[in-house]
Parts: sequence; C-alpha cells; structure tokens
Amino acid sequence: MKQLPSEKYNVAWFKLADCIARGEKERALGVYRLLAHSFDDPALARQLHADILLSFKDERAQEAYQEAAVLYRERDRLIEAAAVYEHLVTLDPNNVFYRVEIIELYRELGIASKVSRYLYQLIDDLMAQDQWKKAIEISNQYDTAGDLTFTAQLHEQMLFHLINKELLPDTIMVHAKKAIDAWLELDNQQAINRMLSKLQAMNEKIYAYVREYIER
Repeated sequence: MKQLPSEKYNVAWFKLADCIARGEKERALGVYRLLAHSFDDPALARQLHADILLSFKDERAQEAYQEAAVLYRERDRLIEAAAVYEHLVTLDPNNVFYRVEIIELYRELGIASKVSRYLYQLIDDLMAQDQWKKAIEISNQYDTAGDLTFTAQLHEQMLFHLINKELLPDTIMVHAKKAIDAWLELDNQQAINRMLSKLQAMNEKIYAYVREYIER
C-alpha cells in the first residue's frame, strides 16, 4: 500500500476530524479515501468508513460495518468481528442475523459465558415476539455450545416459554426431555425438583408427562 509521509498522514486525520465536526460529509469521505490508501488493514479501513457514515447518519453505515466484520472474520480476527457485530446490535437491536453471528463467533472463540448470555437473551426476545419456531431452531442449533448445565438451562428456558403457547405436548416435551436428561447426567436432583415444582404450578398435564418420563 502507498504510505503517506508522517506529516501529511497526521494532517489528513486532523482534516477528517474537522470535516466531521463541521458536518461536511463529502469532504470527510474524500479525506477518508486519501487515508485508506495508507492502510495495510482493509478490515479496519472499512470499519473507519462505517464510522464516518454513521457520524452523518448515513443508512449505508450498517452495510459497511457488516463488510468490516466479514473481513475481520476472513482473517481469523474473531474478537474484532464480534465487537463489530455487538456495535451493529446497538444500531439494530432486533436484527436476529447480527445476534446469531455474535453467538457463533463467541462459540468459535470458546467463550461460553458470552454464548450463554447472548443466546438466552435472544431466545427471550424471540419468544416475546412470538417467533417460537425461530427460537426452537436456534436453541436446537446451539444446545451443545456449552457444558451440560448450559444445555439443561437452555432447554428449561425453552420449556417454560413454550408451555404458555397453544402447542402440541410433543413439541414442548422435546425440550423437557433434553433438560431432564442433562440434569440427570449432572446428578442434580435439586434442579429437577425445582423444575418440577414450577412445572406443576404452570401446567398439570405437562407436569404429569415429565414425571412419567423421569420414572419410566
């Protein structure tokens, strides 16, 4: 890449900041194009472009951020990609694609706490929007993304969400069985008892099915 002399490089950054402060969009983008030639990092250059577009409330900013995230991911810079998607979620909180990408990136990075945090939140939001089919799809896709406790808690979460919907018992029992199986493998009788107690208070029919499954 062509390198700008240090003095011109510093002046270009100053001009860019000045153009943004003055609200001079086209001039700012012109300075950006000059600076971009000196970047050895195309992902960072694209992210800067997105930042400039966002500062002018340009709708193309989200697309530019997503392109930056893809470039980071292609270069195995998963932390940077996840950070960009987290920023995108602040811009578009209901975008399921962005949120699934965050979950996938943290799964690849092996950061279980982040996977569970974003996954549980996404499931809650999907169910609140009555997108239970999408919630089921995502929960089944990522139910082995953590340890057994993660699996049990995820399917227990799904169970108590779905029990309030007018669904066939078989659909609900898929998640009840997965939660019970995980708690049993963990030998966590306290968790099972807590789950049964809550279930009995909510739905006697499903409670009976679950009791039968445990005692079979």
